[in-house]
Amino acid sequence: MPPAPGVRAGSALSSSSPRDILRSPVGYLLGVVFSIDCMTALIVIAFGQSYLIQTRHAPPAYPAYSLAIYGLVKLMAAPIGGWALDRARAGAVVVFIVAVELGGFAVIFATASANGYLLGVALLSTGIAVAWLVVFHALGDTIDASLRGTATAYLGLTSAAATAAGFGIGAIIGETTYWETAFALGAALACIAFVLLFRLYPSGARIGQSSADETAAGRPTNPKDRQSQVVAGMIIFAHFVAITGTIAVFGPYVLRVLGLSLFSAGVALIPAGVVGALTMILAGRRSRPGNRLREVAVLYSLGAAAVFGLVPITHVWVFVLVAIPLAAAVGGAQPLLNASLLDVSQSSRQTGRALGWLFFAEGLGSVAGPVLIGGVIAATDVRSGVAALGGLDVLIVIFAAAGSRAIRL
Repeated sequence: MPPAPGVRAGSALSSSSPRDILRSPVGYLLGVVFSIDCMTALIVIAFGQSYLIQTRHAPPAYPAYSLAIYGLVKLMAAPIGGWALDRARAGAVVVFIVAVELGGFAVIFATASANGYLLGVALLSTGIAVAWLVVFHALGDTIDASLRGTATAYLGLTSAAATAAGFGIGAIIGETTYWETAFALGAALACIAFVLLFRLYPSGARIGQSSADETAAGRPTNPKDRQSQVVAGMIIFAHFVAITGTIAVFGPYVLRVLGLSLFSAGVALIPAGVVGALTMILAGRRSRPGNRLREVAVLYSLGAAAVFGLVPITHVWVFVLVAIPLAAAVGGAQPLLNASLLDVSQSSRQTGRALGWLFFAEGLGSVAGPVLIGGVIAATDVRSGVAALGGLDVLIVIFAAAGSRAIRL
């Protein structure tokens, strides 16, 4: 493998062909994304539940505790990690990431206990949060604004493939008694991400070199940049409320309302998944700076109509059909919002700090979504939870449409 070129501010990729993207530093970043998302799905989500309940015989609430720890640690680490990115050397940041992740695995191996696993997850979550900040910072430095939609579409597909791989591997290892295998594989994935990141950044470079220079020069904050951060943060928050709310309502909806098993529902949603992936690529490739919020508004209009269409149905085949436009809306919106996040952070004099707070908004939305929709379901019923989700989609349409008039994003 040829040496990877270092990531430098302004070294923008100028071609959107898949071959050129994969040969650029973006290809290395996609490798990092695959490693950390596969590790997350394997250790934190899939195998972790089996490990706690079947191997360590922990109380049934422990898997929920581990997911809560994962979310809360990422939430707290985002603004602190973003602040550090604008000041620390690249080598120090990358070493910190792998150190806390391997430290988490060391705690899990050394304690061989449920509580030790929870502490290990907290350390892993810290490294994962900072790694994602580095990935987005590097994407912004590496690619031209007009190609960010394309690059984030590839990022989304890579993340989905890694998550599916992690789930599959976790399910297989969960059927064995060799629990050490899963954590050893997770540690190997952390090391792979470390090697890829270290090859991207010379050890003496700063991750936010251009941002740090501008900050030192005392460039005043542009009020328009601040407004862009606020608008983007609100929409990203609402988007992740909707995404995690959809996940929260999915199980009760297919099990209680439609009477399907989760496996049957997964098979039924294969056409929607294919359409969502294709829409992700198409929306990403066609998106350009200045139009992203309008495009998000259009896609969420489609999504809102599809969600409201799910409220009254009882037939599985109708569910399969209605899920297709919903998947198209969600799949298409994701790269647009990620590209918007990059646009906003790169316009800031402190890119890392801007990224940190935008990721904080994302994490806050991920916590609020299940709480909001779960509360509606608990107070009323599952169909009301779906209707509340549709109302949330309408609010996102309003926010995105209004935001597109206030700022060019």
